[in-house]
Amino acid sequence: MKTVCEIVAQDILPILRAAIAKELINSYNLNQSEAAKLLDVSQPAVSQYLRQLRGKNNLIENKAVLTEIKDISNKLYLKQIDQSQLATNMCMISKIILEDGKNGSFHKIADCAACK
Repeated sequence: MKTVCEIVAQDILPILRAAIAKELINSYNLNQSEAAKLLDVSQPAVSQYLRQLRGKNNLIENKAVLTEIKDISNKLYLKQIDQSQLATNMCMISKIILEDGKNGSFHKIADCAACK
């Protein structure tokens, strides 16, 4: 059975990072290296996010989550958020996704402890 921490680390964080990377590149015309630096990940990781090799689940439909992704991207671009604040915001968004997942709308992991 997966723990909540495993679900967040393996499933949710890559999806969030991919969504934020895409937002930074598409909305702010950043290149992969610039987006990677803001997210504190490698440029190859951003490349994999864009090619959907990591964070390939596009099931984020929760409007609150989408709003948070846009807000975080904007704050990263404007350098109004540091890595500690980014981590806190990612945890907050993960909680929203997990709560939404209890209704089956995020993911369907049979052994997910959080979704039971």
